[in-house]
Amino acid sequence: MKKIAMVFSIVWLLLQIFIAMPDKITNDWMGWRQSDTQTIARNFVKSGQNILYPQINWGGAGTGYVECEFQLYTFAIAQILKNTGEAVWPGQALSLLAILAASWVIYLLLKHHFENQFAALFGALAFLTSNGAVHLSSSVMPDSLCILFYTLGLYAFFKYVSEKRNIWLVLCVAFSTLAGLVKPLALNIGIIQFLVLAAGHRGLLKSWKIWVSWLIIVTVVGLYMAFSYTLYLNYGNTFGVIGGESKFPSLQGLLYFMHYPKLAYMTAVWGLGPFGVISVLYLIIQKRFTYLEWVFLVGNAIVILISMRYTVNRGFGPHYYIFSVVFAAWLTASAVEHFSKKIGKHRLGTVFPLLSMLALALSYSMHLYAKVNPGTFHYHVEVTELGNKLARLKKQNSLAIVRSVAAERERRSWGNRVNNYEDPRVFYLADISGWPLPADARGIARIKEYVSQGADYFVELYEGKEDEPLYRWLKRNAIELYTSDAGAIYEFTRNKRCTSTLNTESRTKRWN
Repeated sequence: MKKIAMVFSIVWLLLQIFIAMPDKITNDWMGWRQSDTQTIARNFVKSGQNILYPQINWGGAGTGYVECEFQLYTFAIAQILKNTGEAVWPGQALSLLAILAASWVIYLLLKHHFENQFAALFGALAFLTSNGAVHLSSSVMPDSLCILFYTLGLYAFFKYVSEKRNIWLVLCVAFSTLAGLVKPLALNIGIIQFLVLAAGHRGLLKSWKIWVSWLIIVTVVGLYMAFSYTLYLNYGNTFGVIGGESKFPSLQGLLYFMHYPKLAYMTAVWGLGPFGVISVLYLIIQKRFTYLEWVFLVGNAIVILISMRYTVNRGFGPHYYIFSVVFAAWLTASAVEHFSKKIGKHRLGTVFPLLSMLALALSYSMHLYAKVNPGTFHYHVEVTELGNKLARLKKQNSLAIVRSVAAERERRSWGNRVNNYEDPRVFYLADISGWPLPADARGIARIKEYVSQGADYFVELYEGKEDEPLYRWLKRNAIELYTSDAGAIYEFTRNKRCTSTLNTESRTKRWN
């Protein structure tokens, strides 16, 4: 089994490296998020390597400090960038190794629980070839590192439940905490742990060690999130962890019926995948859906519902389903083990492993094709064109206003709430700071305000919007440096820079 796993892993690794890697992360799946992630890593190198103060580039003339998850992933990338210079491969390599390592941890977890080693192997490989794993492993995003810690936390927990050795509980706390710090939604691991004990090991719930362990996890993650929230309060920048726009569903969104078919679709495509869906149906029909499957189901449903505003969106929410991919691996192993016992020494039993591996190869091929062809849901070639052009035109220490592709408010089905419209891609490509402008913003009020604070350039996507006051003002106060079907780049000619001590100090600290 180990030889099969090793060969499959090597082939997968080579295909991911030579086929799945994008030419530019802005043209890739989740290019928006990858750009923000790479920017934070780049800024760690520039600003002095303080992991508690991550910086984005769309924070205006300020420092760019942002409320976000604990930046262990980007900080690790920054240590490599200090020696290599600007590059995206360190983040991609970290993601690749994290996903591969997570698949091996899943194999150990499944092998620990299931008797059939082939079932454990197949479940782990189902994870490795899933939509989520294929996409995240070649992307500059922290979710890959999170899922490695998450699977290690689960493995250590189940080892503690069976062996009662304190070392496994300590490891469970350490890895569960790290997973929650990197992505707070990973705290659903605590819900899963509690339900496992409540349903099958109630005696352990009487142990003070268990409760202290959970208290440590929640306290550490909670304290960091509280500290990170102060960055939002002080600097106004957020990824929506607590402040600003919210990933949580509104009551209006929860009551909107069409969101639920979307959730079912996303769960099938990005969470359970083909093997998970088949396994669920098989286990239910065979009445083999045990309390453990129900526990994982509840834990994953909570993640999907908590972040429902994103998880219904196939353009911006697929990565939230990576926790469900771990559940799918468990389901797949359970179904394969039961089916293998059922067919026994039947002739089908001799060819079943071969047919299973062929099915894995087919599934992987489909997911790899989807990764290489992300579609317009994930990138806009116009953004890349203008970002690259601004990188060549900009002057040192300049600031820019960049029109986003996103509106300032979310869809009405969510109650017209604040939207995170701050598109980081042009800022990342041009390596420039400044102000994002919502796609639906009109008039000159914001433009004039940002110019007074030091804006040098204005990047207008898809020039030709119905905003005559803005374009008349630009003709009088800016020079058009570049124009194409993608949009235009203007340089302001009547730039009254803000000379306040705050802006002068913040820009000097950011760029020196």
